[in-house]
Amino acid sequence: MTRFAYVVFGAGRQGTAAAHDLVLHCEAREVLVVEPDAARGAAARKRLAKLLGVRARVLRFAATATDTDLADADVVLSCAPYSANLELTRRSIEAATAFCDLGGNPSTVAAQEKLAARSRIPVVPECGVSPGISNVLAVHCAKVHGCDEVRVRCGGLPLERPDPAVNPLLYKLVFSPWGLISEYSGDVPCLRAGRVTTQPAVSVIERFDEGLECSPTSNNSPQVVAYLKSCGVREYDYRTIRYDGHWGLVQGWRTLGFLRGDAARDRELAERLAADPVLLYDPAKDRDLLILSVRGTAERDGLRRGYEYRFDVPADRTTKFAAMELTTCWGITIVAHHMASGRGAPQGFATPERFVDTTWFLSEVERRLAVVKR
Repeated sequence: MTRFAYVVFGAGRQGTAAAHDLVLHCEAREVLVVEPDAARGAAARKRLAKLLGVRARVLRFAATATDTDLADADVVLSCAPYSANLELTRRSIEAATAFCDLGGNPSTVAAQEKLAARSRIPVVPECGVSPGISNVLAVHCAKVHGCDEVRVRCGGLPLERPDPAVNPLLYKLVFSPWGLISEYSGDVPCLRAGRVTTQPAVSVIERFDEGLECSPTSNNSPQVVAYLKSCGVREYDYRTIRYDGHWGLVQGWRTLGFLRGDAARDRELAERLAADPVLLYDPAKDRDLLILSVRGTAERDGLRRGYEYRFDVPADRTTKFAAMELTTCWGITIVAHHMASGRGAPQGFATPERFVDTTWFLSEVERRLAVVKR
């Protein structure tokens, strides 16, 4: 059996989960985990050794990666903060090694596309859960079912609704507060009557299931929406799911000057969020839930037919990986495996939904869902 070499930048929440998944599901010959923070790297090494046992022998940890490390890999994965992705993209192109990352920041993605414009080395951002899995399923609805209308609703939230007197935000941080601020800021691309347009993040609040609500967030880049249009989709929008009451508080932040592109104000908000012990996700006692709903409709034989793919994924009881860690890492590891194994890779820049085999991708997600311990 052919096996593959991967380099993972970052040994935080997502990077640790990604390294674990690469070993279990992606035919890894070697996984180099690059983490400059010694304490974080040691914690990841210890945790993965316990979870993987003898299979952990394919893991290697380092504070930095050499150009040779990148050149010898089949795929480089960035689970580092999005601020690092442009430089990691440049290094991967110079090493002639395929690159993918978790995305989530449209400005960074646009800069990566510009950087990769003269290269044929695969550069694939937006490989998390959303952006990532959600977009692959949206394209699956368009290409396989002929849907011209697609609505994506996705969100990570505590498995049980928090007491609003203790946690008024009704939320737990399972990734960097800067990622949250990025999503809650800026404009959100969408399709209306076949035209690419935008709406402000957190501008409207919509009901979703009992006790839940959703609002537009800027997870997806305009490139994703433009591709959905090329697939025949005329109506598309994306909204993030939270418990009732969350979005009203976030709209209040905006009235105080946060989430409006003021770097100093947003730095203050990030520091406040990171320092609030109520928002700290503790895998030893907390469990979260990831909900992803992709709904599409298509006109056939004079009837409007509907299709839905929905995953409700809890934190894994055995591994203690959060639902957000699991699903976000699945997006990037499945794409990395797709490229490493020769199933397909772009020539230059592309978001994953443009080139992956969506049916195979869906089967890989379902394979992982089957082993989550609820």
